[in-house]
Amino acid sequence: ILYHRQRDGTQDDSPLLDRRSTRDLLNIETLVRRENTSARLLRTAEGCARIVWPLPEPRPMVSLIVPTRDGREHLWRCIESLRSYTRSYTNGRDFEILVVDNQSTCPETLTYLKRIGADTNRANGPSIRVLRYDRPFNFSAINNMAAREATGEVLGFLNDDVEATHPDWLEEVLGQVSRPGIGCVGVKLLYPDGNVQHAGIVLGMGGVAGHPLRHAEGRSPGYFGRLQMVHNVSAVTGAALFIRKALYQELGGMDEEGLVVAFNDVDLCLKALAAGYRNLWTPFAEFIHHESVTRGHDRSEENAARLAREEAAMVARWGGRLQGDPYYNVNLTQAREDFALAQVVRESR
Repeated sequence: ILYHRQRDGTQDDSPLLDRRSTRDLLNIETLVRRENTSARLLRTAEGCARIVWPLPEPRPMVSLIVPTRDGREHLWRCIESLRSYTRSYTNGRDFEILVVDNQSTCPETLTYLKRIGADTNRANGPSIRVLRYDRPFNFSAINNMAAREATGEVLGFLNDDVEATHPDWLEEVLGQVSRPGIGCVGVKLLYPDGNVQHAGIVLGMGGVAGHPLRHAEGRSPGYFGRLQMVHNVSAVTGAALFIRKALYQELGGMDEEGLVVAFNDVDLCLKALAAGYRNLWTPFAEFIHHESVTRGHDRSEENAARLAREEAAMVARWGGRLQGDPYYNVNLTQAREDFALAQVVRESR
């Protein structure tokens, strides 16, 4: 336990770090400095402790991987946001964007891909390479191919329907993913209306895995301040997932055979846990996620059968581990995403 607070019997409704905050911060800082002497400890506006981990020196090369297909408008929004909100990272010289085109046929999309692939002016931001994946959609295979082509020491997997919203997100992600013992890092994803889309993944919630606090108000504290603090999770979504390339290769990448579309991100995170690494989620790097713009919501019989196969593959591979998330209390329900007590949910049915 890094920090524990016990009431002394007096009424006190103040934030997590209350009137004793100076002492509390010093105690936490002492523990943090044991891991990294350059780490900084801040108190957020919400009264929580935030640890700012330093970037490695020299700064690692970063490769952002963005699969796409026939979606010029949302791809343009994604690319422009990355260009706008990563300029502080040595003016784009230390990271690249790999756009993976999966059989686009839309003329506007093809024209845009040709243009950004030919733009070598580093004054416009990072270098962009357009790769071709000329086979049926396979999310795992697309990302594995791009990872092999990437020159970065850190990989960032991004859906083409995400949009960066602030300038220091990359520094936050790199500070976390570069720490010893950290596997996959996820970020805060918001729907366009400002509500939460992703704040980590809980195993067994709604089936194989689910998104806790989905649709919660984006600036709310969440369950015990969960939406305002960095914390460990079992898994994070592949819509915005960051990992060191060496570790990605060590884990064997994503499963191209059994998990073509769904759960490949959860599987990767579970492999990281099994190898002794910790996955975490941070609210201090934030994107808007225009969810499922790329492929839409496919409710066909073929898609349902494919999803059932991939669910079965996860159950066969991970078994009971899917029903015992170590970062989620057993007394909380897995039938809903709001951290309700399991007993209360059962009694309400």
